[in-house]
Amino acid sequence: MTTAAAAVDNVNPKRWLSLLALCTLTGLVWLTATDISIALPTIGKAFGGSMDSLQWAVNGYFLAGSLIVLGGRLSDMKGRRAVFVTGGVLLLVGSIIAGSAHGTEQLVIGRVIEGIGAAAILPSSLAIVAVQFPADERARAIAIWIAVAWGGQGIGPLIGGGLIEAFGWASIFWINLPFGIAAIWLVIRTTPETYNTREGAKLDIPGAVVITAALVLLSYGLVQCDTASASQLLIYFGGSIALFALFVLVESRAKEPLVPLSVFRRAAFMGAVSANLLANIVFSAVIFIMALYLQVVMGYGALKAGALLLPATLVVLVVNVIGEHLTQRQIYRLPIALGMVILGFGSLFLTGLGGSYASLLPGFILVGAGIGLQITPAAELAVGSSGAGEGVASGVFKAMSMIGGSLGVAISTAVFQNFAVKTFDEPANSAVLSGTPQSDLLDVLVGSKPTSTLSDSALQIVYDAFDNGGGAAMIFCAVVCVIGALLAFFLLKGAKTDSDAELAGL
Repeated sequence: MTTAAAAVDNVNPKRWLSLLALCTLTGLVWLTATDISIALPTIGKAFGGSMDSLQWAVNGYFLAGSLIVLGGRLSDMKGRRAVFVTGGVLLLVGSIIAGSAHGTEQLVIGRVIEGIGAAAILPSSLAIVAVQFPADERARAIAIWIAVAWGGQGIGPLIGGGLIEAFGWASIFWINLPFGIAAIWLVIRTTPETYNTREGAKLDIPGAVVITAALVLLSYGLVQCDTASASQLLIYFGGSIALFALFVLVESRAKEPLVPLSVFRRAAFMGAVSANLLANIVFSAVIFIMALYLQVVMGYGALKAGALLLPATLVVLVVNVIGEHLTQRQIYRLPIALGMVILGFGSLFLTGLGGSYASLLPGFILVGAGIGLQITPAAELAVGSSGAGEGVASGVFKAMSMIGGSLGVAISTAVFQNFAVKTFDEPANSAVLSGTPQSDLLDVLVGSKPTSTLSDSALQIVYDAFDNGGGAAMIFCAVVCVIGALLAFFLLKGAKTDSDAELAGL
């Protein structure tokens, strides 16, 4: 049952100020998630390192962020405001460590701590929004929260690019401090504490350890796809599958499971979280690959590359208004399924690399429209249809965002590198590239080695490899969207939130 530390029985009169603070820190979480993509070429030049090592600066954040399910459970048990504030502090600590890094290892450590902070911030903030706004305001409040989250992802490359060119790569971490401190202070002043748990409830630590290990092993296997042997990949992926199975077993026997398995028997909940997972796989892959393409192949600086990604993200905010309107009318299936279809067409438009920026623009716009149409309906439906409490529901929902971000980067990188290497291995190209290690060529692709180290003919082959690898990664994204559209079509027929169903029965 829901109780409040301050015995809050009435609507919070400071709820809109509270929302401002919640959205500020939520925006920082997603800004931090995506501004790193635009910074990778610059960081690569500063630290060196391969594409495999540098992507852990992205993946480490998302993998740690997958602890969101634990964060959601903690927020229900220990207090949503308390968990939110703790997460904010961790985000700032991680930013300090990453911003002062002198090598890839310290950078990744800082990013992991930031991710743990994100795992506490996201489910607690969404749960606070869900419980402190009355029914007639809740859809709009959630739409604002979602728009800020996606807006943070969207403007991350632009803000990151501007900061990098003006102050260096470390500034993308230091910028979090003043805004984070202000948001934490405002939340403490405006947000009453709330819980949703029984007396004596305990955390499911075994479940958290097993699911995290499964995700880490899966991501590591994806990162090593281009270099590991078949037997090694069998260990990575087989071990990951075994751990996922063990997680189901652990949860089925736990008295206080991290995730009640009953939520996965609810078609509406499954449809919503699946759409969120797949949309984040596609979006993270697009931002990661295209940020590199605009800088490494097209030769734009960090700021301009970030600006050129804006059409994909500004459209999210515009089309989100339509998604919010449909959500208020209790329409979920149409915007989620149609959003996945539009997102798929956007991905297909981005397969044609090798042309001008104008050829990419329709793809960016469609990607933004596809995301914007479905994000609010999916979030509202997931939180409202789980039957397991707002903290757990929002935790699972945003865990899918983080897991999707991690898988999107890992899988698209594996596909990208596989097709790039095939280009290098073509007989005509092998003769030109003779004597140049493939690792050096891949380092040029990620921007950690300057293009000046290659001859003009070798450089053209590298650009062709990027076109082939990036195009293949976008085809992967289109396939993901087809799966998402089908799941939404079949799982969300007649989908309603629990409150919608109750009102319909009156």
